[in-house]
Order: sequence, then structure tokens, then C-alpha cells
Amino acid sequence: MYLGFVALALISHVKAFTTSRMISQKTLQTVSKMPHTISHDTFELKSTTVDAITSTPHDSTTSTLDKKRKSSNTKFIACSSTKEVTRAIEMFVREGDVVAELGSQLRESSRAICESIGSQGKALLIDMERKFPNEKKDMKRTTAMRRKGDEHNFYRDRATFIEIQSFELWRHALFFQQEYPYTPQYNVLVVDMSTTAGNDLPLTCIALIKEFIALNSSSNQQQCRAVIVKSGSLQNLAQRLYHAQRVISANHPLPDMRHKNGGHSLIIGSVGVKQYRETIPYIVRPGDICLELGCHLGVSSSIIDKAAKGDGRGGCLGVDIGKNIICKARERYPNLSFEVGDGFKLGGLQRMQMKHFQHSANISTYDVVYVDIGGLSGSEGLLEAISLLSAIDNCLQARVVVIKSLCIRRLSSSLIPFSQVGRHEERNSSGDNIIAS
Repeated sequence: MYLGFVALALISHVKAFTTSRMISQKTLQTVSKMPHTISHDTFELKSTTVDAITSTPHDSTTSTLDKKRKSSNTKFIACSSTKEVTRAIEMFVREGDVVAELGSQLRESSRAICESIGSQGKALLIDMERKFPNEKKDMKRTTAMRRKGDEHNFYRDRATFIEIQSFELWRHALFFQQEYPYTPQYNVLVVDMSTTAGNDLPLTCIALIKEFIALNSSSNQQQCRAVIVKSGSLQNLAQRLYHAQRVISANHPLPDMRHKNGGHSLIIGSVGVKQYRETIPYIVRPGDICLELGCHLGVSSSIIDKAAKGDGRGGCLGVDIGKNIICKARERYPNLSFEVGDGFKLGGLQRMQMKHFQHSANISTYDVVYVDIGGLSGSEGLLEAISLLSAIDNCLQARVVVIKSLCIRRLSSSLIPFSQVGRHEERNSSGDNIIAS
């Protein structure tokens, strides 16, 4: 189910990426009357408009700062409310920046962008074509929604407002206008996922961010400094996601935070077998019911099992899809439990728990899950990894999930809940680079 969802999501993104280049010139229509000329029929932008949108003033005093921007990673700031989005804009957007906003309602966040960039900056504000609210019926409920004509006098010296007919056309609006003499470069992207896509869709949001970063980094200019996202689901993920080195360097067991995270699992992103195994003393407790997906010959499973044995009730079940590998693991560790199974088929994993841990009070669930599955350990496969982690969280209800995955560990470095922005910046400024890669 989860793989199917991811596959459909990827196919839709590839299809939209291809068709956006072939879109009819009449698909995008601006509703703003800005100093630069945009035709309502053909969406023609004069070259001076493109220069205004894509160029920001620089002098010798900013050259050092630009070098730092190129070397730094783009931060994904996950916010739960418009208030947090506005505060994040005030923190990350600088005077003279070029900023794009998807899901713009020309309200608090849009005003914060325009105030922060100043008269020398440029903002491209994009929203879906939508019906305007009925102010007479429910004025209080619709105060945060834009109204007809709002765009005409909205920071005309620095902002351009555009409506698009469907969510997939955001690429065309930001990057694929044929009139652009070169690819636009944005310093900050602001996204309201619910307003843009109609719901808070975490996988779609992450796919959007990854594609935006790739398109925005197509030249040798500075990277996007920050992506500010209003998404409750992404903020929840950000609060639960840890870089493995942070856990190891803390030198004490990770506290049980599941009850504080809405009943969700903590996720530890690690890279390499060494770091993967180094987390075990800080994650596994005596009496824990543990599972390793992708156990191979059982070396890691044996270490996890030893840490979990304690009172004799805990242990680790090793699961791998290869029958020959499981046979060799059983020969090497005859006292451990191993099963042939697919890590993506959660029903089978639940039945295995009931088979091997009959004394467990938590039927069909695990305390700790370790994941070392081929295809997820590298820099690709981020959506598949997140889909699997979500399935483990919802079905197996693990306290902690440790995954050997470069893409997840990178995400743990980049995805920051707004509530932790200050602490994250302090760690970076103090030279603590454990979450930098």
C-alpha cells in the first residue's frame, strides 16, 4: 500500500515535470498589475522584469557571506501555524532577497516577506485559482483568505502575484517560463501545503522541496538559504527525527519520548555499519522486544539481542528477504531467531512477533526496530524510506526506529521544527557539526 502510494506520487511528479514544459501559454494568468508588464493572454514577461525578479544587489561586503551560503545546507523550517511562519520569515529572509511563496493569501506571511526584502528585493507570490469567500456569511472564518482585488495594491514595487490552475504548475511558474534569459534563483521559499495542495501531505511536500532545491541549484549561484513550510505533519516528523551522532555523543540512553510525540516513534538516522551499531547501547533496553529488518548474516541482530536479553524476556528477531542469507544466519547464531520476510509487509512482521515473543505484553508490536534495507541506505530513496518509517510507526508502534540511511540522516540535518531553530543555530555557531551531514 505504502509503496504504491509512493510510486503514484513519483509518477505524478515526473509527469507534471514533463508536461509543465509543454503547457499552453494561456494556462498561467496573472491577476496583478505591476510596474513590469505581464500580458493576461500570453504571460509574456519583459526582460527587465526577469532581471528584477532574479537579480539582487551585491557589493564587496557580501562576497564572504555569499561563499558561506554556497557551502551551507538549505534548512527546512517546519512550522505549525501562520504565526510561526511569519516569525521564521522575519528570521531567515534578508533585505534584497528574492523570495517565492506558494499558497500566498496576501496576508500575514506575504506582508512579512515584502517587509523583510525591502524595496530592493523581489517576491513572487503564487496561489491556486480559487473562489473568493463570502464575506457576509462568515467574516471571522475567512479573514485569513485573500479576496478579489487584493493583489492590485499589494507592494507593487517589489511583489508579483500569479494564479495557477493546478498544483503541478508551480514548477512552470517559478522556473520554466520561456521568456527567462536564465534560470531564476531564489534565496527563500515559503510554502503553505494545505493551501497549495488542499491538504497537509508530507510526502508531496518533501518531494516538492527536493525538486525545488534541485531546480534552484541548477547554476553556480548561491543556494537557497531556507525553505519555510507550514505543515503540522512535517513539524511532527522534525521533532522526532535525530541524527545518530547526536544520540551517540550525548553518551546516555535516549529517553522514552513516544508519549510526548503524539504516540509516534523516534527516528534515528545513521550512516555506515559502525554508526548503526554504536547506537545500540543508547537505544536498546533490557527486556525490549526488538526487530532488525535486513539482518543479513545476523551480526547486528546478535548485538541487539544481547543488549535486549537482560531479564531473559527481551530479544531480537532478525528478518531478511533472502532465504540463503537467513540459512547462514541461523547456522552462525543458532540461539537467535531469524525469519525470511519482506520489510515492507507489516502484517507478516506482526505475526512473527506473536510467534517468537509469546510472553510479550504488547501483542504484535515491537519496542525497537532497526532497519538496514538495500536501496534505502544511500542518498536516494527518501520517499520510500519515510513511507516505511511511517508504516512501522503506525503498525508496529516502536518506541524508536534506527535506520541506516544517508538520505534520512541528511534530512535529520536539514529538517528543523521552528521551536528548535534557536538551539540549532547555537549548535552551528559553537562549532558543533554533528548534525551537518
